[in-house]
Amino acid sequence: MRKNGKFGIALGGGGSRAFLHLGVLARLEEAGLRPGFLSGSSMGAVLGALYAADPAGAKAIPRILGYFRKSPQFGRFARPAKTDGLHHRPGLAGRALRTLATASVAATVSFRRGLRSRHPVNKAIDAFFPGDGLDIAGLLLPFGCNAIDLTSGTVRDFTSGPLNPALKAGVAIGLVFSPHRWDGIDYADAAPLCPVPVGLCRRLGAVTVLAVDICAPLETGVHPHSGFDVVRRIMSMQSDELNRHEMAGADITVREDVSDVFWGDFTRIDELFERGRAAAERVLPELRERAGRGRQ
Repeated sequence: MRKNGKFGIALGGGGSRAFLHLGVLARLEEAGLRPGFLSGSSMGAVLGALYAADPAGAKAIPRILGYFRKSPQFGRFARPAKTDGLHHRPGLAGRALRTLATASVAATVSFRRGLRSRHPVNKAIDAFFPGDGLDIAGLLLPFGCNAIDLTSGTVRDFTSGPLNPALKAGVAIGLVFSPHRWDGIDYADAAPLCPVPVGLCRRLGAVTVLAVDICAPLETGVHPHSGFDVVRRIMSMQSDELNRHEMAGADITVREDVSDVFWGDFTRIDELFERGRAAAERVLPELRERAGRGRQ
């Protein structure tokens, strides 16, 4: 399978929802449209790196799915969202439960850098890319990922250097997990500021960029119950606005609403894979046309 030297894909973050990306990559490769460039944010970067590192391309996807299916940290047990139904409980009891939940989170992060110290995906990164031996520039496809540099206050792109710590920096979801410290710098997941790195894919050299957006759509009809809810709502609106600005730079967009899947539930990755294949099918005609133009 030859890669198209001018066509690139930008993959968004989303925890387990990012397995939709593998379905997109598999279907495009079946159609003879293997990208020449790949960028990713958060879990999209991890799965993108696995694809970019393997000479088998899409043929390696069953091995990737198999790892996450069998691991007790991921696909062996369902993990529903801990807040399921909490915001829908009426009356004084519901308000009291929401207040307790908010107070518990606030108390925890007041003394720690995150609710959990280490992201479980770090174990998968170590399993596939042990140590610091593999350089990003040494991958089979030009690849880039990103993370928030909390020390300088910027979004940093990684297109060279050790792959392992760059991926760990990019999955450290703020508040949920402690920042990843690397060479004296604290990093966090860049998804709130740049969930689908279209510009990075373009900077790698892609002329045509396909962006795969699995960000949950902004909720409507929201009525905040606390100051914490107000802040969270404002942050969601900011992230949505930044994402729309970034996505405007893509030539083709795949948008799939997978908000019905909790981002921490890895038991539905096969379903997400098939949804990704179906989503890719819808853009194949336009992508073939643009790729054909690029070769002229």
